[in-house]
Amino acid sequence: MRFRSHQHLRRNRDFQAVRAEGRRVQCGVFLFRAFLRTGDDVFPSAPRLGVITSRRVGPAVVRNLLRRRMREIFRAHQATLRPDVDIVVVMRAGAARLPYSELEQRLLQAFQKSGAQRGIDG
Repeated sequence: MRFRSHQHLRRNRDFQAVRAEGRRVQCGVFLFRAFLRTGDDVFPSAPRLGVITSRRVGPAVVRNLLRRRMREIFRAHQATLRPDVDIVVVMRAGAARLPYSELEQRLLQAFQKSGAQRGIDG
């Protein structure tokens, strides 16, 4: 599956909603928050992702690499996610030292802990 443009969190109010009401999971090298949209906010019905990387994470090359990795992990596993979930990942400086497989494992664990994954019936 592709990571389409409507799956990018872009608006500040969307980020603020996830921050205010989302479920927080500490993953060491990144902070994970998941928020289940309700009502009119559900359209489009697809999981959405926002990745925040500050300058403390590293130079632009490193920040962009981490964003690409997180989007790719999200893209590869989006079929397991609920369609009404918004996810924000705040990267920390240590994330650049981890291999892709470790980032993937930590993000998948965060999906499970936060309740962002689909249930058995869905």
